[in-house]
Amino acid sequence: PTFNDVPMSYWSWAYVEDIYTAGVTGGCGGGNYCPENSVTRGQMAVFLLKAKHGGSYTPPVATGVFFDVPTSYWAAAWIEQLAAEGITGGCGGGNYCPDSPVNRAQMAVFLLKAKYGSSYSPSSATGVFLDVPTSYWSAAWIEQLAAEGITGGCGGGNYCPENSVTRGQMAVFLDKTFGLP
Repeated sequence: PTFNDVPMSYWSWAYVEDIYTAGVTGGCGGGNYCPENSVTRGQMAVFLLKAKHGGSYTPPVATGVFFDVPTSYWAAAWIEQLAAEGITGGCGGGNYCPDSPVNRAQMAVFLLKAKYGSSYSPSSATGVFLDVPTSYWSAAWIEQLAAEGITGGCGGGNYCPENSVTRGQMAVFLDKTFGLP
């Protein structure tokens, strides 16, 4: 195994290895991946763009797009490139909320926009998951992830849209969405 905290017996070990091999992650430090930690919106920007453009990709220098992301913020360039590609508009009020965790509902939109482009729009929701009514703001995006085999939900016929995405789950989402490595 590449990471001390992701043994071969860990449920998403193969996916973590794939995103490492693809250059999408180097872990969280100290030889670890931190698979149970929540993914922040700042981390997600890096994950998505490296998965989309390749592990050696580097975005342009940050210029100051979001009020809460100074150009000195460690992921500022990544966050601004995510916005430039139309994958995000931030979290509202001119902010990006870089240190907030990403939930599973948001991740569905981020993944599909990164994969297909900013103008992509999935088909209408039909009611695939028990906890995601067709009127839910990202129901169509969540159901498209399921239709593409990127997710099967969180168990029991549910998707758990408000749950934070862990780094272990992120590895699966990225690998299945972009066919890494």
